[in-house]
This record gives sequence, C-alpha cells and structure tokens, in this order.
Amino acid sequence: MGRTNLYFSSQNGYVGASRSERSQAAIENYEMPISMMSKSIIDTFLSLTRDDFDPIHYDLLKSTPVSKWRFVAKTKMQRSSWHHTSSRFNKTDHFSLHAIAEKILEVSDTLEDEYRAHLNHAKTSAPAVKYGVICVQVWGGSKAHPKVIGHEQAAGIIQGEWIYSKTNHLANGATQKYKTTANKVDWITVYPTYRELTQSHPEYKKTKAVFNALIGERRK
Repeated sequence: MGRTNLYFSSQNGYVGASRSERSQAAIENYEMPISMMSKSIIDTFLSLTRDDFDPIHYDLLKSTPVSKWRFVAKTKMQRSSWHHTSSRFNKTDHFSLHAIAEKILEVSDTLEDEYRAHLNHAKTSAPAVKYGVICVQVWGGSKAHPKVIGHEQAAGIIQGEWIYSKTNHLANGATQKYKTTANKVDWITVYPTYRELTQSHPEYKKTKAVFNALIGERRK
C-alpha cells in the first residue's frame, strides 16, 4: 500500500510535539484516528488501493461521504491499534481505512437508513452544549525526575469529564481531548454559551467555526 508523509522530523520517539513515531507510521499506512479522516486522505487511499476493489465497489466507496466513513468506524469497527499522541501521551484509537472500506461495502444496503437514524437520535438526545477553557500542565524531564516545563491552554466544548478542542484552535485541526478532572489541570472555566466564553476570553472571538466543527463531530 502506498504511503504519504503527513508529518515531518522526529526525535525521542515523537514526531514534533503531538504524535508518536508509531502513530505516524500507522497514519502513513492509512490507519488513523477518526478525527483525522478527511476527503483528501480517503481519496488518496482509494486511488492507491483501487485495484483492491471492483469498479462498482470503488465508485460506491468514492461517493461515500466522510461522515459515513467516520460513522462506520465509530459504530461498527474495533480499533486496529492505539498509539500515543499529544504532549500528554494520550492513548488514541486508530482505525484502518481498508477495514472500514470493507465494512462499508458489507453494510451498503442498510447504511443510509442506519446513518439517518443515528443523526435523528443525536438531534433528539444531544444535551445542551457547554463551552470551556482549560489550562493544563505540560510535563517533561526524565521518568525519575519529572517536572512541569510549561502550560497549555485550549478552548472547546465539554462532554462528560472531557473537553474537546482543535489543534492550534483551527476548524480543520485535529481533535484532541483533555480530562477535566485530571491532576494536570491547573484551572478550567465553563460557560453555557459561546458569547459568555468570548466575553471572558476575547482571544476566542471570531472563532465560532472551530466550536461548530467540534459540535458537529461530537454529534455524529
């Protein structure tokens, strides 16, 4: 299977500051977190594996929206692996695009109805969105002598004990999550509306698209 370089340079087992080398290797073989699945990545995957599918199945997969690839991964697949990501060494599930493609073909007769039912359920059962800003400690040093080397702030939406945010606070950034009850949390503030969040944190004004992207993902 073809490979594509999505990240560059590595040291100490990490690519940059956000992904382990093993995670990067998996991604280059089209095994990735659900949040990373995009039309361009899926299109590239399909072009490289076109000979694995007959023309009718290839066309069906090509026309299947990204949202349904994510839906199948989330509701019908087991993770193919997990790898460390982010400076907090989160364990992130990775899913094989090839396995998802096979499952899409397997359930193609019922997929549309199941997906619509899923969307309808999400609309009727989704709780009110809460917004939050969190500041967490970034740890470094050695295993024997760990120490706080900085702090990281992020804004996003809150579900349960987690706050979901976007890398670099960009609507097309990778989705990451922080546990709100973790010991590394310095502080967290919760707001019922985007307007109230931006009143206290004006640096997040004109970034509603980022929060909308997160809301859309969490409701799929």
